[in-house]
Amino acid sequence: MSRTPADKAPASNGTRKKKRVSVTKFDSDIAILENAPMAGAWLERLRFMFNVESMSRGLEAAQLGKVRKLAIEQGCITAQVKSEMGDTRRVSLHLPLISEVAWERIVEAMSVEAIYAACLLDRQWPPDLDSLCLRFGIPLVPGESEPVDATWDITGQPENWRVAALGWMFAQRLGADPLMMLEIRGQSIEALSDRLRQQRTLMTRGGATTHPNPPIDSTLLAGVPLADCVDRFWKLGTGFDEARRPAVLDHVPHALLRRLGASTMEDGKFPLSGLLATIYDTVADDARQLQDDPDRARGLS
Repeated sequence: MSRTPADKAPASNGTRKKKRVSVTKFDSDIAILENAPMAGAWLERLRFMFNVESMSRGLEAAQLGKVRKLAIEQGCITAQVKSEMGDTRRVSLHLPLISEVAWERIVEAMSVEAIYAACLLDRQWPPDLDSLCLRFGIPLVPGESEPVDATWDITGQPENWRVAALGWMFAQRLGADPLMMLEIRGQSIEALSDRLRQQRTLMTRGGATTHPNPPIDSTLLAGVPLADCVDRFWKLGTGFDEARRPAVLDHVPHALLRRLGASTMEDGKFPLSGLLATIYDTVADDARQLQDDPDRARGLS
């Protein structure tokens, strides 16, 4: 169906609507960013990559709103940066991902303290998380020895000031949400919270294994399309009988005494741990009787 001239005519007021591009300007306090958990380390890395002139010109461009359509994903930051002459180039910064083995070490270290899991659930920056990772030689912000490459939408090396402007805008994002660095290094906050919860569950139940589960390719997790297996979808597989759920450990009596270990009073005539175990049992039995007989509890008071 062809369009008539009336269909192509502008609005009745004689003007055409222009497509607006959302612009975000850099308006953060640099001194605050330099002391922020991830933004400060990121600015140090930028100053290592670019000279003072490129950083200053990039900051000016970011403050004037020349950085548009900022996109952040795993391993890459991308945006359009406009120059004073009006030409716009799409530039990108590529950050290396943290290996799966390194993430396993980070999760295992974080699982020792409950504060890490609680902060991630509220999307708050856990205290000393960057220091914890550094103890294992895993800096969250790529170190000077790790490559941080810059590219743009034409051939050749991109102009440093454009890349610096992109870096300034990412620093502002990090100042508002430091956990974004974890996501760009390869681990979403939701996935990290799930892994941390599983690790803490294994530690609590005593079901931790010597070697962690190997990473499974996403194509295997997706499974076979339903159209290809509709005739056997509801049939049990051959390995169903071999599947076993990990047994939950039974209650361990006197667990606290067992953790204390043997008594240091070797000259005693009666084992101290045995005496304490008898006292614990007596107190526990009496407490249960008081709970079952409230009148007795009132009589003792």
